[in-house]
Amino acid sequence: METKWKDTSASHKVITVFSVIVSLAVITLAVLQIFDIWTQAIKLCIPLMGVNLLCQSYMQWSASRRSAYVSLCCAALVFACAIAVFFIK
Repeated sequence: METKWKDTSASHKVITVFSVIVSLAVITLAVLQIFDIWTQAIKLCIPLMGVNLLCQSYMQWSASRRSAYVSLCCAALVFACAIAVFFIK
């Protein structure tokens, strides 16, 4: 089931582009954290990973509900851990 870019809906295109931007931001923030350029980058990186998982679940919803549910559960776990770490520190 391969669809072409011009055949996809506008909302799917927007979510796809947003997901790529968020993925690039996560990678950039992780590199900044690893090299100690910005030591607080992880506080922004982890929630962005959850947002990326939410985007993935939206994109997979019509193709594979099981993988969409797994992405939703992982996003909930990431957000729960991020909130727990935020309140513990």
